[in-house]
Amino acid sequence: MKCRSLHRCVLPEDDAHRVAEALRMADALVVGSPCYWGGMSGELKVLFDRMVYALMEDRDGRLPAPLHKGKPVVMVATCNTAWPFSVWFYQTSGVFRSLREIFRWSGFRVVGTLGKSNCRKHAELTPREREWCKKLARRICRRGRR
Repeated sequence: MKCRSLHRCVLPEDDAHRVAEALRMADALVVGSPCYWGGMSGELKVLFDRMVYALMEDRDGRLPAPLHKGKPVVMVATCNTAWPFSVWFYQTSGVFRSLREIFRWSGFRVVGTLGKSNCRKHAELTPREREWCKKLARRICRRGRR
């Protein structure tokens, strides 16, 4: 917990330090992850675990204070499970659930999600999915200016 009390990571400089700094400077965020066993990738989970000090601040026994109050975020998740099984078995929604928890405590405001199932057979975005991506981009740009 030393990183949280110092507001910086005590480990030797690596990419997690650079990502934390980029996160501090960002006006908005787009986070994507493949789905593994109904959750985000292990690499993304480890990155968020490493950066807790850059996401929230301890306040002496009270609830942590978010450090990114109001910053917009879009979440993207992919899986190989075919629709509707991807929905029934909480594949991409499991990724979103985990990420929402992190973003809620960090102060980010989720402005949209994109879940893509059956990626093994259909890796390319459909025209409908492309339009949805454009809509999400407009949302994050509009909210990022506020």
